[in-house]
Amino acid sequence: MLSDIVGNKRGSFMKTGKKIRCIVILFLLLCAGAYLGIACYYMDGFSLGTWINGVYCTGKTVEEVNAELLGKQPEPGITVIYPCYEGAELSEEERVSSYFVLDERTVKLDYEKGLRQLLQDQRPLLWIRNLFLQEGGYELEPAIVFAEEGKAKFEEAFLSEEIVQAEKGRENCVRIERDEEGLRLYDGKKRRLDTDRALYECIDAIESGENSILLSDACYYDEKTDESERQQEELYRELQEFLDFEIIYDMGAEKVRFDRKTLVSLLAAEEGEELSFLRDEEGRFYWDQEKTEAAIEKLADTYDTYGKPREFTMTGGGVVTLEKGNYGTQLDRKAEVKWLSEALAERKSETHVPSYLREAYARGEDDIGDTYIEINMTKQRLWFYLDGEAEVETPVVTGNMMRRRGTPEGIYYIYGKQENRILRGPGYASHVNYWMPVKGGVGIHDALWRDVFGGDIYKREGSHGCINLPFEAAEKVYGLAEIGMPVILYYEKEQQE
Repeated sequence: MLSDIVGNKRGSFMKTGKKIRCIVILFLLLCAGAYLGIACYYMDGFSLGTWINGVYCTGKTVEEVNAELLGKQPEPGITVIYPCYEGAELSEEERVSSYFVLDERTVKLDYEKGLRQLLQDQRPLLWIRNLFLQEGGYELEPAIVFAEEGKAKFEEAFLSEEIVQAEKGRENCVRIERDEEGLRLYDGKKRRLDTDRALYECIDAIESGENSILLSDACYYDEKTDESERQQEELYRELQEFLDFEIIYDMGAEKVRFDRKTLVSLLAAEEGEELSFLRDEEGRFYWDQEKTEAAIEKLADTYDTYGKPREFTMTGGGVVTLEKGNYGTQLDRKAEVKWLSEALAERKSETHVPSYLREAYARGEDDIGDTYIEINMTKQRLWFYLDGEAEVETPVVTGNMMRRRGTPEGIYYIYGKQENRILRGPGYASHVNYWMPVKGGVGIHDALWRDVFGGDIYKREGSHGCINLPFEAAEKVYGLAEIGMPVILYYEKEQQE
């Protein structure tokens, strides 16, 4: 009985297995049929899941896809990069370029050849591969063919381009000329652009589908120089050797360089269509004395401040113009012409501190510098600046305005220092501990006879013209002050009016 039960169950399992096998086989047949059906359905176009350049192409013909791709294709163009310009080899960063738009009158684009090859390679039965392509699908580049008059149009555009025009327009000669560096040898014979060769390379690049081209060395050529041009080359080498030195004028805060650019301007020369430098009886270049004198005049005009009006920025803001004073710089022009003439004759590099008829405390265009004494007589305040920092600030009393003894304004300097001095004048003799004269009998000193400083005291009870300071301030100023230090004295605009 047990054997009968086991036999019945075994038969039941066998029937179930047959059913499963039948279902699996039927499912596989259905899948195969569906797969073959899809392959047959898209037999005349691109198979399922085909993407080209981001365009969905399933079931579409070559002609349809070609039209869609051309519709989204931007207008083509080519960048032409020139490795040389104006006869000079350019580094990669310096290279200049031109961009040419290739419109439909110049070139025709067509994807058809590539599309047909792709369709042929697809094999309908292998359409499932398309499902595993990366995003965007296949990438195709269009074939580029010149239109009927396309090459002529591109040639016209190329030859009229600004860079090409400049290259064609370069003078075909060799000559010496002035430039920002003093002199340069213009050589229009070297690295001339062969436009025919350049055109050939550009057209070949366009037909190859390139969007940029670096012109090759074959696009440039050198022309032979004649005897006069070789003489210019030799003259340029002589001048470079002759001018191979530098004179530096140490003007304090600034340095004035007589470099090659300046030196060449001092040579005796004849200006004309062709620059001609004169030589002496021994065949050597020589310096133009008038130009040398003019160079010193220019230097002095720039740095001389003595006797010239100047503007001063006041503490607290605002600018005052001061025309008087005995402070300033004055070059010894005669001595400097002599020195420079000799230095040029020796042609030796040197740094030179010029001779002065008057030398200020600071040297440079701003010869007040950042160490000075400033006295605002309208506000009755004194500031002592040391290296740009206010070391002393104090109220003062200046000359009596009512008695017409106002302290003179201008830029002066401390020309003496004395302790325990008796100041004498009509009707008075006053002892001061610290005396610093700045203009004649006008100076800076302490005033122990005063208890109050600043305000409007100076208008009615001011000094005989000196600048009175509290004792402690005078002591500190005296300790910091040096002979020659500038003192700026001024009234603000409303007081001047």
